[in-house]
Amino acid sequence: MGIIILTAMPSRAVWLFLFIFWGLITALFSRQVWLAHTSKNWPTTAGVVVAFYETPEYTYAVKGQTYTNSYGSCNELFNRLWSIRNSAKYAVRYPLQAKVSVHYCPKTPALAVLENSFDRSGIVFVAALVLATFFFAAGFVFGWRFGGAQTH
Repeated sequence: MGIIILTAMPSRAVWLFLFIFWGLITALFSRQVWLAHTSKNWPTTAGVVVAFYETPEYTYAVKGQTYTNSYGSCNELFNRLWSIRNSAKYAVRYPLQAKVSVHYCPKTPALAVLENSFDRSGIVFVAALVLATFFFAAGFVFGWRFGGAQTH
């Protein structure tokens, strides 16, 4: 007959680390999704496409200050693969020296996008991150142990 021994791993510390780490990732990603979502309300200014590599690089001016940016879509703020998927479309829509309408963040004018049509998949991903964060928090609060019972 074997004796059941529970692992003596410091599980609470691991859960706390996972909660803090995942919470930071969730907060950072949520901020990017929020910026993308609110870009529909950003003011616009005139810009010019000056280069192209996956996305158009464009210059624009806000309150006398000139900026250069390369976000084609607001969705690239939280999903860089968006630029790869749309690179061919961008090449046609935004040729070199094209005049473009630039949507810029009023609090941070260096942050701008050309297209502000928000993809709601970011919200779904944030919801999944929040659920995972709550799971890690529960693991910490309830002291769940890693590993199963071992017999010796």
